[in-house]
Amino acid sequence: MSSTNLKPATTYPAIVGRILVDLRKRATIGQDVVAGAMGITQSTLSRVERGESALTVEQLARAAKPLGESASSILSMADSAVLELKDQGVNVSYQKSKSEIDTGLVLIGAAALGALIAAILSKK
Repeated sequence: MSSTNLKPATTYPAIVGRILVDLRKRATIGQDVVAGAMGITQSTLSRVERGESALTVEQLARAAKPLGESASSILSMADSAVLELKDQGVNVSYQKSKSEIDTGLVLIGAAALGALIAAILSKK
C-alpha cells in the first residue's frame, strides 16, 4: 500500500480521553484526583486518557465532577471534536479495528490528537 493512500484516523474513546486530559490540565488537578473520584486506579485513568480503554457512563459522570463539567458537556465537546476532525479529513471510528488500519487508516498519535483537540476546544 502506498503511503499516499493513508488517511489519519482516531477513535471516539481517544477523543474523549484527550478532552479529559485537557480539562484536567486546565483545572490543574492530577490524575490521582480524577481517578479517585472515578473509583479507578491512576494507571487505568492513564489508559482512558490515551484512548486505550473506554469509560462507562458512571465513570464519565464521576470524572466530570472534579473537572467542573457535566458528563453531557464532555460528550458534547467530543461530538463537536468529531465533526471538526471529520471536516479535516480524519476518520473517526467508535472502536479500534485492525481491518480499518489494514484499509489505509493510520491512527493519529496522542500528541497530534492532543494538539487537534486543544485547538478545537480553544475555539469554544
